[in-house]
Amino acid sequence: MKKFPGFEKRIGYRFRKKTLLEAALTHPSHRYENPELLADNQRLEFLGDSVLGLLAADRLSEKYPEAAEGELTQRKSSIASGRALAAAARELGMGEHLLLGRGEATNGGADRESNLEDVLEALLGAIWLDGGLKPARKFFEKHIFQPLEPTSLGLLNPKGTLQEYAQKNGFPIPVYRVVEESGPDHARHFMVEVTVNNFAYCGAGTGRRVAEKNAAEKAVRSLI
Repeated sequence: MKKFPGFEKRIGYRFRKKTLLEAALTHPSHRYENPELLADNQRLEFLGDSVLGLLAADRLSEKYPEAAEGELTQRKSSIASGRALAAAARELGMGEHLLLGRGEATNGGADRESNLEDVLEALLGAIWLDGGLKPARKFFEKHIFQPLEPTSLGLLNPKGTLQEYAQKNGFPIPVYRVVEESGPDHARHFMVEVTVNNFAYCGAGTGRRVAEKNAAEKAVRSLI
């Protein structure tokens, strides 16, 4: 498919109906600027959200047959969180293929968490419509469940998880420091670095606590 070169190979699925792939990667802002387009990814995102919930519940029930409902719900919520799905979408490079309106693109829409979450769910919905359960489950397993599930509970409280990891391994407790602070008083932006056993990870956010949490999340994903 010329419009999205290499993308189908990257995701491991070749669409029979290319219009579904194009719709999945079309942000509403792009469709608004191109009224000849018949669809954007909103309806597919709605479908994909339900497909994701079904596949996650099925896979977690299979993997943890003795787990209580509360634990399964917690794991499912963590895997399906916006931040987790955005991280999975970034790993697939989906932002670079997302069709955006000019304003949305200029304002960083290709890396906006909500856009990445939506486009990943839309893609899952498109695969479901195009190929059914089997390829949708294969995509979910490879690109969502396997990368996200091992640290899913840890990502609910990444700072606590990181501290527990350090203590269990005899390392000093993680140290956080602000390495950059910018923006006006009403919209400050922070870059925070956390150091664990001589390894450093950075996270950004609109508040210091948010930046610390994002830095800890990167450390958890890398170390645990």
